[in-house]
Amino acid sequence: MSHETIEATHALPPPPGSIKDKDGLVTWPHEPWLHGYLAKDLANWSQATDPYAKYLRSRVPLAQRIPVFSATQANPRLTYGPQVSELSRDYVLNMTCRGLRHQDDATLRTSRFWQYIDMFGAWHGVITAGASPPDCSVYGVVNLPNPAWTDAAHRNGVKSLGCWYWPRTDDFAQLVAKKADGSFPVADRLLAMAAYFGFDGYFINQEAQLTPEDKREALAKALMEMFAYMRAKAPAGFHLQWYDAMLPNGDLDYQNEFNAANSPWIRNGGTRVCDSIFVNYWWDSAKCETSRTRAKTLGLAPYEVVSIGTNVGDNGFVQSDYDPRVNFPEGGTALNGWGLFDTSVILCPPSGADLHDPTVQTQRYEMERYFWSGPKGDPTRTGRLRPPSGGTGDPYSDYEVWDGVAHYITERSVIGGFPFVTRFNTGKGFGTWVGGQQLGTAQWANAGVADILPTWQWWVTADGGSPPLTVDYDSTMAWNGGASLRVTGRQNVGDQSTVHLYKTRLRASSTTTARIRYNAGRAGSNLGLFIDLLFEDSPTKPTSVPVGKSYSAGWNTETVSLGTFAGRTIAAINLRFATPVPIPSYGVNIGELAFLDGPITPPPTPKSFTIDAAYTYGTVAEALLSWTLDPSVWYYDIVRIRPDGSTEALARTFDEACYIQLERISAESATRILLAPVSRNGDAGQAASVVMSWSNGETA
Repeated sequence: MSHETIEATHALPPPPGSIKDKDGLVTWPHEPWLHGYLAKDLANWSQATDPYAKYLRSRVPLAQRIPVFSATQANPRLTYGPQVSELSRDYVLNMTCRGLRHQDDATLRTSRFWQYIDMFGAWHGVITAGASPPDCSVYGVVNLPNPAWTDAAHRNGVKSLGCWYWPRTDDFAQLVAKKADGSFPVADRLLAMAAYFGFDGYFINQEAQLTPEDKREALAKALMEMFAYMRAKAPAGFHLQWYDAMLPNGDLDYQNEFNAANSPWIRNGGTRVCDSIFVNYWWDSAKCETSRTRAKTLGLAPYEVVSIGTNVGDNGFVQSDYDPRVNFPEGGTALNGWGLFDTSVILCPPSGADLHDPTVQTQRYEMERYFWSGPKGDPTRTGRLRPPSGGTGDPYSDYEVWDGVAHYITERSVIGGFPFVTRFNTGKGFGTWVGGQQLGTAQWANAGVADILPTWQWWVTADGGSPPLTVDYDSTMAWNGGASLRVTGRQNVGDQSTVHLYKTRLRASSTTTARIRYNAGRAGSNLGLFIDLLFEDSPTKPTSVPVGKSYSAGWNTETVSLGTFAGRTIAAINLRFATPVPIPSYGVNIGELAFLDGPITPPPTPKSFTIDAAYTYGTVAEALLSWTLDPSVWYYDIVRIRPDGSTEALARTFDEACYIQLERISAESATRILLAPVSRNGDAGQAASVVMSWSNGETA
């Protein structure tokens, strides 16, 4: 397996002054990029002096997950409890230089399986603001999580962590310097950065012995004291996760368990230091038992405090030496929580393969689904198809020896209130659609605007003689965003397939409605489409709501009342397909599914929309925009008016600032840019507008 770089390609020709780093990532002259921080940067950090900090914040609050309801789980016998930490790279599989909030390559990774994890840590170093590509030689000790990934994590109830990594080219004593008043300047700034940029804590990868040797133990002691200070000052929910590498005396010594030697990093006597530990990978049954016992002895919850590590980056699916079933015994009780390292490599193409090839991309996303949902790609049918020993072929494709994360971990959901709207947008696309109309043809990747994706991928049941219909994301057609849900297959009279989609806790009222937008291509008389609801008071018996009888060509919208179910709680949402006539080639795209309640009011026109700065380079330009954020808005769409009066999609964000790139059309002298607010119901309000001049130089 070659973990080769997948080069991002800009849709527009980059202007003079752009930089291409060693990983192939192109950054325009004024494009905000994530950078790393050394001790001197941390101690003096301020958002006022941090380059482009204003454009790299996450503003999406951490969503609350709904209570456990086992009756609608894919595996009702699986007990909720073990927490899962994922430490992985974000967009670019081998990016170790700098990071961009959104990019213009639809083959880049965005996560589709937030429902199985509780924390996401950004795993890759980035260079400091003063470093210069392409050598990327000066990396920061601390890197922040990509704000787009924090947006996506928070929308799904997942905490987002930055990363502290040592060794780096820095003076460790400056990192742990303590003032006469007992404060730690670096700790205070780390807390301030998390609060300003909108993330939830740090993964601490202290993986090297400290120098000079005669001060090693004192430096380690100062680090422990600093983290205890930091945790004591942190707001509720803040999280520090320690990696099992350095001992309290400063020696590098992996314990491969949670024990008396490394537990002071979590609790040192009566002082809590960090919140959890990511246990190194060389464990066995005894070490898992020791870890559990040690946590309980200290009065800590093993499921929350101990993450037994699985090294996906090095081993892929083939975990024969460190079988997850050791920590998750079949038919028994899970011992500890779980840590997953470098899951992004599952999406990396084999050597010589091109992820831009649609076939290759489909294959890699199948591998990702096998990793999370099990080797049959169905969370209700998890479990390895053959023993992990004796695996053959590429370990990153040998999925048959892997049980699937869903084999051990119950699915989570945040869908606990109205409105709930999804367009099945995966946070990337080969074009942009709004209202079923394509407003952009450029590729893009923006994890921060991904919708809450189906809880189960894919759980499809069927009755009748035909096999279950096939379901997957379709990037060639969308109602809004970059994808829709495509359902295909063959159906005879009497056949039906049910696609199980979302785990929910929605209490219906007399005004509750469901809205669905679908496209079956040609017009027809009966699509055989039903919304099936499972209620908490009857979780095994679906209630069917018919839609899609007579339909037109292209996109159709139907809204049905759910008022007759007032007072009942919707515990799951499914779609059922049962055509009254035989269809040898059934196919329909689901572009939106919405559950609404109460009056629908359009969001107000954005205030203070302005161009902070604009830079023109002949036929291309970049601009930095800002406005006043309305917390009630779902997101903002940024579009431009073309000379012929049509609109072109430029960006989407939930924020108060945005960076955009655009191309000059027909020697236009100025371009009008619109900022359209979209409500949580999915309805657009009146846009604000600004005009950017194409005159040479900067336009304010």
